[in-house]
Amino acid sequence: MDGKLIEHMAEILEVEQEELLLDTAFKADKYDWDSLKGYAMLVMLEEEFGIEMPVDDFIEAKTIRDLFDYIQVNQ
Repeated sequence: MDGKLIEHMAEILEVEQEELLLDTAFKADKYDWDSLKGYAMLVMLEEEFGIEMPVDDFIEAKTIRDLFDYIQVNQ
């Protein structure tokens, strides 16, 4: 599942999958983070993993591993 998550994250962040690791801080400036990417990620989590992640929990997530762990606990 982590490969699937990274695949979708790479698409949203507009980077190659190889650039992303589970410990990547996906909200870093180098990814031109903005609210549209955040919204796209929330939609992706719902569509691909069946997870409706509350915005407060999403804001607390710092790394791809944080999202992965959330999916595992809530799927």
